[in-house]
Amino acid sequence: MTEFWGIFYLVWTVLCYFMVKQLFVRTQKIYLSPIIIVPILSIALIFILQQQFQDYYHYTQYLVAMLGPITVAFAIPVFRYRNMIRQRFKVLIISSSLAMLVGIFSSWFFASLFNFDDIVKNSLLARSISIPFALVLTEKIGGSISLIPLFTVITGLVGMLLGDVLLSWMRFKNRIASGAALGNAAHAMGIARARQRHELEGVIASLSMIISGIMMVLFAPTVIILMKYLV
Repeated sequence: MTEFWGIFYLVWTVLCYFMVKQLFVRTQKIYLSPIIIVPILSIALIFILQQQFQDYYHYTQYLVAMLGPITVAFAIPVFRYRNMIRQRFKVLIISSSLAMLVGIFSSWFFASLFNFDDIVKNSLLARSISIPFALVLTEKIGGSISLIPLFTVITGLVGMLLGDVLLSWMRFKNRIASGAALGNAAHAMGIARARQRHELEGVIASLSMIISGIMMVLFAPTVIILMKYLV
């Protein structure tokens, strides 16, 4: 029986992802994105079958483990758009650096304000980058692998919705600035929305997310240690 549920959950998750992805490609509605719909359907399935989330996570953790090696795939857009990186290097570095600092300090401030324990606090510090990078960073700073996907998805969803509204209201229109904002604030979800807005915004959002993730993994542990020492 245990093997049945393991195979069932794994097959369900994979098939559900591909079906929802096809729907999203056809409709181009951001609220139909797999990262939103698949978790909702999976949670509903668990409740209907009266199963435990811990069991679902246990049988599908292999999919989460794949996120580590998948980070290698981020080298592809970096190589493909290397000329654009050279042209927009200052903008990408400055925006990604500011995004990293704002993400770390805001998370640290609110986590301290509400007296969260160290595991939750450290997990929140990594929520501003995409899940593959966040998982790597979490291992370095002592966060929770279970909490990171939740915090990251919430950050991406809120950043995408509020960011899109804010950018639509602003009179200042700049494709590069808008793409960098969505990529840094909402990572994967921001990229999806940026691509719908304009091709250049999508490219800049992708590069911003990648550069921000790399910078967080490389420098965030040092910044966090300095913050703990100063505080």
